[in-house]
Amino acid sequence: MKTHIFILLALILIMNGCLSDKHMEFEKIPINGTIDNFANELIKSGFTNPQKLNDNQIKLSGVFLERSCEIYVLGTNQNQTAYKVRVNLPFESKDLLESGFFEIQQLYTSQYGNGLSRYHHYRNADRFLFNEPKRIRELTQGDFTRFTTRTGVITLVVRVGYISITYLDRKNGEIWKRESGEEDQIPVN
Repeated sequence: MKTHIFILLALILIMNGCLSDKHMEFEKIPINGTIDNFANELIKSGFTNPQKLNDNQIKLSGVFLERSCEIYVLGTNQNQTAYKVRVNLPFESKDLLESGFFEIQQLYTSQYGNGLSRYHHYRNADRFLFNEPKRIRELTQGDFTRFTTRTGVITLVVRVGYISITYLDRKNGEIWKRESGEEDQIPVN
């Protein structure tokens, strides 16, 4: 019986070590390698119109979550290693923005578990809600939900007229911190 427990614990430790070597995926493509190689993989999966904005950033166009969007692939300063992907999903009206944000939030919650949400504004002040069971959220610029996984961080952010979804690879984010001298914080948005 003790050997079975020992073998089970050893397997769990080995699998845990293997999982930490993985990179965050965007559209089933690991965020790893140079930004040019990663952008080429995105082009193969259907994204178009690659534009190099500067040495460490490429912009693409395509469809993500059934909406036309812009994709930005960011790389480290020295090695050009892809560490972050940002998707900008435009919405036409405030109502569509709100429903889209909560829909995406619900989708990601089902995939990654509960995230940390921060809302800056509520529609009605507390003093007017003494008979109402629940406050109603009204999204404003800067409201976000962050999902933390073993391989990285996914952040949904409300911007003016669009939602930004950022995929940050944990391992390559550490490389970015070392190369840029930003040891205190890992980039989120």
